[in-house]
Amino acid sequence: MRKIAYRLPLTLAGLLAGLGPLGAAQAADEWDVAVTPYLWATGMKGDTQAGRLPKTSVDMKFSDIMDTLDFGLMGQLEARKNRWGVFVDAIYMKLSDSAEASPAVLGGSPDLHAKARIKQSTLAAALTYRALEGPSPVDLFGGLRYTRLDVDVDVDASVFGGAVGVQVKRDATRDWVDPYIGVRAQHRLNDKWTLVGYGDVGGFGVGADFTWQASLGANYDLSKTTSASFGYRYFSVDYDDDGFLYDMENEGLYLGVTFRF
Repeated sequence: MRKIAYRLPLTLAGLLAGLGPLGAAQAADEWDVAVTPYLWATGMKGDTQAGRLPKTSVDMKFSDIMDTLDFGLMGQLEARKNRWGVFVDAIYMKLSDSAEASPAVLGGSPDLHAKARIKQSTLAAALTYRALEGPSPVDLFGGLRYTRLDVDVDVDASVFGGAVGVQVKRDATRDWVDPYIGVRAQHRLNDKWTLVGYGDVGGFGVGADFTWQASLGANYDLSKTTSASFGYRYFSVDYDDDGFLYDMENEGLYLGVTFRF
């Protein structure tokens, strides 16, 4: 909040004393909005299974994900007025990969070609409440997290030099909503640096069986309206319903830039 000093005649001092609290109240009623595009250099590790297909173990580093990434978008929006606010975190990734195989018994030429496309979307929205003010504020979170997975697999097989061919296509979509609660604590070190810690738990059998997330990082003020953030983030989800298993851990460094309005 900007502090503006007025030099007025002494005859208006009493009037200013009466208007001062009103001006502060009006400023406190304004919305504080922050938009943060960010990059989460996450890897993936866990198990997934669909229907009668065998369980598949996943162990991908961030470099592996980047090799298969077609498009990605990550960002946060936070708006607060007095103690109450809203928070939105969105992640979208589109991945694709292909492979070929040539069993020697079939002549040594490529006869199997498989291509997979995966779209993963996560949207979290929460109400926030500032439980503690001051240089070490604490915010409480309560909201919903929507997750959607779209998987398409194409397999082309040919034998005898292409004389006989088989084409198989499979696609599956699964989405769910998890309630979650969380807490964020900050500590102002000086006029530039702020430490930030966050954690939440969710699922509770409503959508996923259980989810939990934790992050620890720091913010550096570049100006009054812009800051850079970096740290480490971990997220785990255990979803198992109707023959579909998604038990996955995502973790890695994050880097973002926040613009305040």
